[in-house]
Amino acid sequence: MKFEEFWDLLAHELGTQKQFSTQSKPFFAKYSGGRIVVTATDDSLWTIDRSTIRQIWNKALTLHESTRFNHANYNHDNIRTSSYIVSIMKNFLVEKQME
Repeated sequence: MKFEEFWDLLAHELGTQKQFSTQSKPFFAKYSGGRIVVTATDDSLWTIDRSTIRQIWNKALTLHESTRFNHANYNHDNIRTSSYIVSIMKNFLVEKQME
């Protein structure tokens, strides 16, 4: 799957709020206004731009498939929302080939 296809899938599938989980806590995500809006269980709200998701996507492409969705591989990228992005990607891409 190419990034553009993935982004279109997110826009469609997250038209209504869905629940996901990082390694340690659940959260909700919804597509709104060209961004992904994440609401964590502690009521914190994060908006994630397409360009930020693209950064994580590009990093994921450099990793082996077996380690692609390991949150620890993204800790050094200074993207505070990386755990949410990786969790969402894992949910939609676990059985798909990334390009």
